[in-house]
Amino acid sequence: MSKSKGFFKPRHGEANFVLSVFMSSAKMMVLVILILMISGVGLLLGVAKAWIETSPELDLSVFNSQAQTSFIYDKYGTLITEFSGTENRISATLDEIPQMLIDAVITIEDARFFEHNGVDVKRIVGAFVQNLMNNSMQGGSTITQQLVKLTMLSSEQTYKRKLQEAYLALQLEEQISKEEILEEYFNTIYLGGSVYGVKAAAMDYFGKDLSELTLRECAMIARMIRNPTRYNPRRCYYTLKKPEQCEDGADYVLEQMLKRGVISQADYDAAMSQKLNVIETSASNSMYDHAWFVEYAINDVVTKMLRAEHMEDTSANRAIMEQRLRTGGYHIYTTLDPDIQHAVQNAVSNWNGYPSTRYATDATYKASLGGGEYIEVDQPQAAVTIMDWSTGEIVAIIGGREEPIQKKQLNRAWQMEMPVGSSIKPLSVYGPAIDLGYSPATAVLNLPVKIEEWDSEKGYPSNYGGSSWTGVETMRRAMTKSHNYATAQALFEYVTINNSVAYLKKLGVSADHIDATGSGLALGSSGITPLEMAAAFGAIANSGTYLEPYAFTEVRYSDNRTVYLRASDVQISQQAFKESTAWLLVDMLEDCVSSSGTGSRARFGDMTVAGKTGTNSDSRGVFFAGMTGYYSCAVWIGHDNYRPLASDATGGSYAAPLWKEVMSAAYKAAGITQNREINTRSARDVGLRKVSVCAVSGLLPTEACYNDIDGYGVVSDYFLEGTAPTVQCNMHRAVTLCTQTHLLPGANCTAAEIFGVVYAPEGHPLRLADSASVVHKYFTYASANRNALEIPVCTACQPYIPPQYGYDYGYGEGYGDDGSYWGGY
Repeated sequence: MSKSKGFFKPRHGEANFVLSVFMSSAKMMVLVILILMISGVGLLLGVAKAWIETSPELDLSVFNSQAQTSFIYDKYGTLITEFSGTENRISATLDEIPQMLIDAVITIEDARFFEHNGVDVKRIVGAFVQNLMNNSMQGGSTITQQLVKLTMLSSEQTYKRKLQEAYLALQLEEQISKEEILEEYFNTIYLGGSVYGVKAAAMDYFGKDLSELTLRECAMIARMIRNPTRYNPRRCYYTLKKPEQCEDGADYVLEQMLKRGVISQADYDAAMSQKLNVIETSASNSMYDHAWFVEYAINDVVTKMLRAEHMEDTSANRAIMEQRLRTGGYHIYTTLDPDIQHAVQNAVSNWNGYPSTRYATDATYKASLGGGEYIEVDQPQAAVTIMDWSTGEIVAIIGGREEPIQKKQLNRAWQMEMPVGSSIKPLSVYGPAIDLGYSPATAVLNLPVKIEEWDSEKGYPSNYGGSSWTGVETMRRAMTKSHNYATAQALFEYVTINNSVAYLKKLGVSADHIDATGSGLALGSSGITPLEMAAAFGAIANSGTYLEPYAFTEVRYSDNRTVYLRASDVQISQQAFKESTAWLLVDMLEDCVSSSGTGSRARFGDMTVAGKTGTNSDSRGVFFAGMTGYYSCAVWIGHDNYRPLASDATGGSYAAPLWKEVMSAAYKAAGITQNREINTRSARDVGLRKVSVCAVSGLLPTEACYNDIDGYGVVSDYFLEGTAPTVQCNMHRAVTLCTQTHLLPGANCTAAEIFGVVYAPEGHPLRLADSASVVHKYFTYASANRNALEIPVCTACQPYIPPQYGYDYGYGEGYGDDGSYWGGY
């Protein structure tokens, strides 16, 4: 056998000691490395196990708890605006999402979405190598992992979070289908600004529903997912002025879709030839239409949600509930009729009859817009509320002469409490007095005599102009002429402060708005909103039943089918006045707008109108509140900084004409042409009958009452059955006087007749007069002694000249030189 040659020839020489040691060391080193590697793997597995064990539990409920944009509609179901918080999200089903948008997103975000089980190992390995090379931590996440991160984990870039993300993604794919994962993903992703989800993105950036998107727009939305700031089309087009930045992004997605065969060459070419048409301003940042109405409707929904949830109405709870409303995906159906709201706003904006301010420097007012911004607001301003008194439905609400220029701007119709002047009188004095058993025929004094509980230096309120004294008059006449003294007298004599306040509360006036003083209740220094006044006067029209006003009919859950809240279910409804009282108040208020009343300029067309004027002190605001057969309405005109208007500014000269203007506009927009009476039942139907009473005492008349020396005589008016007087007058006594001189007959008198002369019984307010001369100016020969007569004897017959009562009937109210409050009409 021949000898072997080459590399495999056996060695027979001495072993190399150095080599032997080296080989042994190498083997030992390899062993140590293997042990360390095994230990490291074990340690890594231990750490991984610990990270996984600290993962949050898979919670599918998070998909139902994401913020969703709510929607506000008019009464016809037409969308007015979206209402969202920091996240503008509109949920969509997978069926609503166009296939080309699904394809675009899968192409660019997770091409093997339908092949993996939640984790794409191949992609993770590639991303891991890339991260090691770039010393970064990104990439590799599937759509399922992204959904887990967005809804269940933080956004920190760590291996721990990535491992937990993968672990939960595997679990999620076992729990729900791929289609369900896609649907949740499309509704969750952040797409720039305040936009979340593809449906909100389509509407916010392109003004389109999902079904209307083009292929290029779908590609743009898909590109935004990875970098919503860089590829925000509004930012590219209008902020950076670099539309190519977004156009290039869309091109990239289209190229990838073509490369993967998702779209055809023809589709690609068509999309590449287009340009994006981006809306410049986000709807979430722009003003919505009919903002005065919409913002009150939101406030009203919050109020009634709190009530339905039995939560206290505090500022903290209101903030919680408004946030819930913004993020709950609710559908809010308001009572807004856009045509009526628009018509009334135009009437307020375009009316050319506003009073001037007394001082030229008050013609504008610098109002804060917040954030250090201010705006010059023309003065005077105005506010209007119109309500359907039969339901409580708000028809129109106007918070200023012009539409607001920013959200949550001061709405004077419900956020501003200004004194309402004499408009309060039917609510706080005459209504309560009648409800407590008195009548429009009840007598009230009207002369400059102290009122026991009146708090002022003079001891009584003046009528407008300091005159209009009549001695005594009925409550009907006192309200028609808006005499302040008579109203104050009726308040303290027949009603009392406590009863007046209680009635105002039953009429829906907030206790915080009631000035529980003589001037607050009798003269209207109480600051009440036009909204409250419209509702209170609506209660009079509605047979005495107060219905809380509402600006929405119902709120539905996000499915837009299931009702969460109906306004009627939580509406406050209460009997404020007896039906007979309300009937009489309507009858008296119709007198107030008659040709002899202070509100005659409120009448329009052949429509039945009833209402009451009001003028605040020193003409610092004017008011008219009233009703027709369809609506109740309150109008305020005044200065935002409570500055005086022109000296001739009264409720009758300015507020009543504006009331006529806005009601005419509302009627025209609503298509109302037929008159409807406010009182549809007869006086007898509501238990009323007419009774004649003495005009001075209010009791059954005697012959002396008919022959009152000053001509007060007898009046007839309605009384509720069982409340008419049953005793005869106790204030007149019959006295035989000379026919010519009205003195006790003397020896030369040729004719005499019986006259009625007034006696002031114990406790009568006439006894508070400082002197008899004041009383005798209005009540000839009046006495506090029933038996003693202080009448001279006639010595020479001459014609009798009756006393002058000052029937100039000026109207209005203000502060006198002595600081006492003047009421008005």
